[in-house]
Amino acid sequence: MASSSGALRLALTAEVLLGLALLAGPWMLGGAPDPARYSLTALVALGAALALAARAWAAEALPPLLLPALGLPAVAVLQLALGRSVAPAWTAEALLMLLGFLAAAAAWSARAGQRPAALRLAALALATCLAQALFGAWQASRGRPTVYGLGSEVVTTPYGSYVNHNHFAGLVGMGALLTVGLALGLARRAGGPSPGSLGLFGLAAGLFATQLASRSRGGLLASLAGLLALVGLRHAYGRAGAGAGRRTLLLGAAGAALLAFGLLAVPAATRAHLATLLVGGRDGSASYRLDLAADTLRLWATRPLLGSGLGAYADALPPLKRAHGDVRSTHAESDALELLAEGGLLGLLALGLLALAVARGAHAHLQATRDPLRKGLVLGAAGGLAALAAHSLVDFNLRLPANALLAAALLALAAAPRDDQGGRPAGRGLQAGAAALLALVAALLAWRAHGAWLLDRAEKRAGPQLRIAALDPLLARHLYLAEGFRLRGRAWLDLAGPQSAQRSARLQRAERDLARAVAWRPQWGEAWVELGWARLLRGDGAGAGAAFTRARQLDPTHAGLALAAAEGWLALGDAAEGVRVLAELVARQPSWFEEALRRARPFRLTRAQLAPVAGADPARLERLRQETEPRP
Repeated sequence: MASSSGALRLALTAEVLLGLALLAGPWMLGGAPDPARYSLTALVALGAALALAARAWAAEALPPLLLPALGLPAVAVLQLALGRSVAPAWTAEALLMLLGFLAAAAAWSARAGQRPAALRLAALALATCLAQALFGAWQASRGRPTVYGLGSEVVTTPYGSYVNHNHFAGLVGMGALLTVGLALGLARRAGGPSPGSLGLFGLAAGLFATQLASRSRGGLLASLAGLLALVGLRHAYGRAGAGAGRRTLLLGAAGAALLAFGLLAVPAATRAHLATLLVGGRDGSASYRLDLAADTLRLWATRPLLGSGLGAYADALPPLKRAHGDVRSTHAESDALELLAEGGLLGLLALGLLALAVARGAHAHLQATRDPLRKGLVLGAAGGLAALAAHSLVDFNLRLPANALLAAALLALAAAPRDDQGGRPAGRGLQAGAAALLALVAALLAWRAHGAWLLDRAEKRAGPQLRIAALDPLLARHLYLAEGFRLRGRAWLDLAGPQSAQRSARLQRAERDLARAVAWRPQWGEAWVELGWARLLRGDGAGAGAAFTRARQLDPTHAGLALAAAEGWLALGDAAEGVRVLAELVARQPSWFEEALRRARPFRLTRAQLAPVAGADPARLERLRQETEPRP
């Protein structure tokens, strides 16, 4: 008896921790900043560890999603073991985060086999989405593009606590579909419309309206796909008979009414923007997404089977990027394409096996479960996952920890075993081992969050000396922080001025730190060009030239990198190479012509030498003539 009560307390503690993570996730900018991302995942991993430990203690059956959830982490392990990741440190971090979130889905799936626990999880998911929707509506009413009253150059389309309206729409859309499913379950149990079901339909209408108010065309596409999936599943698994078709039509009409209400509730300008979904949009966003998709497919073609490394997209893509060099593409704007590029066909296979396990669990419920409310939960979860899948074709919701955690909850609700289903034989040793591994994962993620928090503080220090003072103890303990080594290397470069008595020693330290940065991230073009400058200032011309060449190979469209590399070549006395780099930049991005001239000005190049930068454009040729004309 004592053993049973102890396991129950442990399970409840795990449920509380995972619930807190679900509720808190969206409020930290969707969990996107590194300190929030790793802290949230550490909490999730700890909750999953306690849940599995409780099941091992009570000798309960293996969670139905535990083994299928190991597929993607196994791909990351294989990439690291074979040295196939272009950024091993990032793939190791992706492995830790995958273990945390997928273990949470497995733990939740086992717990949600009990109807009260499933309802609690659904209530937490709805509370998360409702709170975010209310906050988003309030933020929008203020008419300022800020998050918590703060704005920056990266806060371009904020909504709620998200810096990107598409990710807000992804979260709230999943909640809206889950609400529709619950409403259907209550109506079915009551034999018709009831106060509870009508209240939930009203809540769903409000969630859809707030989602559409965010102006996310991807969110509208996702909602359409989710409602179609929900109606289709309801028809496929509903009661057969003469009235089946009529019930399906009524449900489809109800879904259309929910979206129609949302569209009528938003301003006319928002409706006009959403309507461009029908023609694909003709703005810069659509062009950027299409170009990035083509670049991502080229990246996948270089390593089709095993990919370039889970989590390594930001470093893997730049060598193959052909346009939009003024935008740092850290994600593919498509979860599907990003997974294909990072994980290859094996990654897609692993995801497919997980989806198959979820589909089998949902099928078992919809086919045999007699509880209408439980069926409604499965329908809503399946609709939310269908919406997420559609949105993942055109955005990267799963890269936001808050959205990924809600998706894990929906996976669990859809795949949870039935109350009368025995499940796999008890795997006490396997679950205890998984719990121990997850406890270690939680500790490592907490350590990583600590490093990210200290690095964030160091970046905000004013002046290179204060930054170095903050970074020295940090990097002594967190040796994996490539960004920290780059930051300290740049600080040493700033201190190594021409009048510095310690110039040589400081340049040596700068080169050492920047070399460590590129050792952790071998395809980081910006760090390579800064390493080239450190070598140049130390008098190592050959080493500097090699670094500049490597930087350009790794990131040929990056405007700032091209300007820095060109200046480096000019400083080395290789005017031809410096001008060639500037000419390539201006050919790709003509708006950088004036900046190219400004950077070349100190080297006093002739009009003939600079002619390739102007090309055949008459206006640029005239500007070049004015620039190089002798001053009286």
